[in-house]
Amino acid sequence: MEQVAVLDTTQLEEDYLAHLWPPFTQMRGLKPIIMDRAEGAVVYDTEGNAYIDAFASLWTVNVGHGRQEIFDAIKAQMDKLAIYHIFQIGNVPSIRLAAKVGGLLPGDLNHVFLTLGGGESVETAVKMARQYHRNRGNGTKYMVLFRDRAFHGTTMTSTSAQGLSLNRAKFEPLLPGFVKIGAPYCYRCAWGKTYGDDCKMECAAAVDREIAFYGPENVGTLLGETVMGTGGVIPPPPEYWPMVCDICRANDVLVINDEVITGFGRTGTWFGFQQFGSTPDLVTLAKGMSSGYQPLGAVVARDHVFEAFLGGPGDTFMSGATFNGHPLCSAAGLANLEIIEREHLVERCAEVGPYMQEGLKTLLEHPIVGDVRGVGLVAGIEFVQDKQTKEWFPPDVAAAAKVRDEALRLGVFVRLLSFGNVIALAPPFIISKEQIDTVVRVLDESIGMVEKQLGY
Repeated sequence: MEQVAVLDTTQLEEDYLAHLWPPFTQMRGLKPIIMDRAEGAVVYDTEGNAYIDAFASLWTVNVGHGRQEIFDAIKAQMDKLAIYHIFQIGNVPSIRLAAKVGGLLPGDLNHVFLTLGGGESVETAVKMARQYHRNRGNGTKYMVLFRDRAFHGTTMTSTSAQGLSLNRAKFEPLLPGFVKIGAPYCYRCAWGKTYGDDCKMECAAAVDREIAFYGPENVGTLLGETVMGTGGVIPPPPEYWPMVCDICRANDVLVINDEVITGFGRTGTWFGFQQFGSTPDLVTLAKGMSSGYQPLGAVVARDHVFEAFLGGPGDTFMSGATFNGHPLCSAAGLANLEIIEREHLVERCAEVGPYMQEGLKTLLEHPIVGDVRGVGLVAGIEFVQDKQTKEWFPPDVAAAAKVRDEALRLGVFVRLLSFGNVIALAPPFIISKEQIDTVVRVLDESIGMVEKQLGY
């Protein structure tokens, strides 16, 4: 009988703490959970504990874990051509992937610049926007508008467009020319308005005011997640993106929609901006593009942006990296997108997403749950100590973190978002309704347990 190798978890923990320096992690006092294997919507640690992966690793594993088709595609490509750059040349899977992505996007979003992830995509898109204006003789249009609570990655450019002070403060001074504006965060409106009552879409009008203040000759780009993710899972009101795009178009300001989280089906349409009425000039993609089976991302440009780079050597887009268009990553992306199409997983998000949202809404019965919001298979639960005032818990109470930890103990993995008062869900598209019921039940129990601890 074949023996199954037993992992030395003690040695793994020691090596983790001694040698592996993970992102966004305080190592002092850390008791690591080490994941070992996964299948479908379930992930297993080295102790054999099973967890429903209600966050798809990091908003990523759209088609679920353990897809043999993707493994096979990577292996088949490895047997032919494992690595070759695409500077002035091409390789078969990168060309096919670019054509596939261009075909999925609407209108003239046709030109696909491949990257290895979301932060690199944002970095590239901002550089592309700046050079676009320079190539057209408008080199002063370098300023970038971004929103409060935004998260676009951790490169220096994306950190400069970081709307979460916790994630940017340690790295200041950051790049010049980045201007923060208010977010379309209806639960905590920066203008003190109530949507559907006295709201006049001040969040969108703020774009016009900031462009006028700094001068349309200086403002070149607006960068925004279609649905804000790490900042709290914040879907905008339906009027927001059409108004913003009209304002930007009137001032020759390029709109970049960050679709790293919402791209490839999570909201119930192939791309979130299709649902929210945006008409971006540039789109950033990653995560669901390969479901995380290989590092992969992209920036996609409209014809008018691409055409600004045609001409002499001085017009060439002067950016790139060795692994852009990597054959193995591209092969993984193609296989992933074929699964999404073949299994109608975008349509499944449109069907199962409302089921998840309705289940999570039942958690509003808890006194510490202030808001539940989301779209498709992405949702956020915001915790407050008083529903009337919407006051957050003091940081040392860490109510949301306690709920996350209790849910993990009960076998459900959710994510605490970066300002510490929201937990997020973004499960694989193949999650079953029965697994969603389990997630809701576990969260209900976990919130109840924390409420008892806090004296509610």
